[in-house]
Amino acid sequence: MTTLNGLFETVGFLLRDRKTPAGRATNAGLYVLNIVFISLYIISTYAISTPYVTVIRILEITLGVVFLLEYIIRVTSAPNPSAEITNPYTVIDLIAILPVFVIFGPDIGFLRGFHILRVFRFLRLIIDEQQIFGKSIDIRTVRQLEVSTTILLIFIVATGFIYAVEAPANQAISNFGDAFYYTVIAVSTVGFGDIVPQTVIGRWVTVIAVLVGFVLVPWLASRLQAPDTDIKTAHQTNCPECEETIIITDQYCRHCGHALTDKADTQT
Repeated sequence: MTTLNGLFETVGFLLRDRKTPAGRATNAGLYVLNIVFISLYIISTYAISTPYVTVIRILEITLGVVFLLEYIIRVTSAPNPSAEITNPYTVIDLIAILPVFVIFGPDIGFLRGFHILRVFRFLRLIIDEQQIFGKSIDIRTVRQLEVSTTILLIFIVATGFIYAVEAPANQAISNFGDAFYYTVIAVSTVGFGDIVPQTVIGRWVTVIAVLVGFVLVPWLASRLQAPDTDIKTAHQTNCPECEETIIITDQYCRHCGHALTDKADTQT
């Protein structure tokens, strides 16, 4: 048991470590696995032979187990487990992998559309942690990546759900590519009309995606013109433990987990 606890602590440290090569490699590896996981779902929407479908399901389940272990370790090793569990990104991560253990067999079900939510991990990487594979990025770059990543997220997430609900009833949408084409046309308000949703849920997914695009993208784009020294940047300092950039109001360092309970700890 002691050995297992030690292993959990080591992995938990690596999940939050941004300074050592081992920590950066661990996080880079997880993001690569996320790309593979999402790609497997997209590939499975196309007409492929049964043996390949079986291989994809085995790989999905394997990656689902890896991500579930990551979730458990991330929560149990967090300085504040309750805050980690309720973190929106952590909640989305869990929702995205649960269908792996609920749906078995080659059929594409509605719940498998939740797999696509793993793309939010990249939003967490850029916006919440303000780093790319261990390398800190400045606020201007964060804003630029925030806009492009958010647009991509709207398209990909909406596409996943459009495919999940429309594919069984809509002959014009037979794979992820068809759904992506429809989503881009709908959200950009081009509206060719060659593909229209056939289900009530599909119509509502389209409406929500268009509204989110109308409201969120212009707001994010307007932030590109704002001064770099915004409220968040103006209240940044360095962690006394790992010397990474932190927010003065944080209770724990986002990089090493060091408790920032004393105000003196957060002053440079």
